[in-house]
Amino acid sequence: MKCRHDLCKIGWIDADETSGWTNLKDYKKKNPSWIVYTVGYLVERPSKKTDFYILANSHLPDTGAWGGLNRIPKGMVVSVEVLLKKITCGEPVDQDSSNTRHSS
Repeated sequence: MKCRHDLCKIGWIDADETSGWTNLKDYKKKNPSWIVYTVGYLVERPSKKTDFYILANSHLPDTGAWGGLNRIPKGMVVSVEVLLKKITCGEPVDQDSSNTRHSS
């Protein structure tokens, strides 16, 4: 069974916070200093403003299980780039393979 997904790179601005107490008059508005990039299989695109882009680092096609899910709020996203379209996310192991790393 072939299972295919787009491999994407998403640029997004992470939220931050300060610790301790701050007087509002001392609070300084600042522009974000970093755009963070996350790469993975595209699991889901947001349909509403409050939804998330969901990326994963791995997928088991036979069970449908995803590994390393990352939820990125749509409102924080500044770029979405499809690196590769419809790539195979897994394939069955050939039991007669000469790969000795996994043999007993």
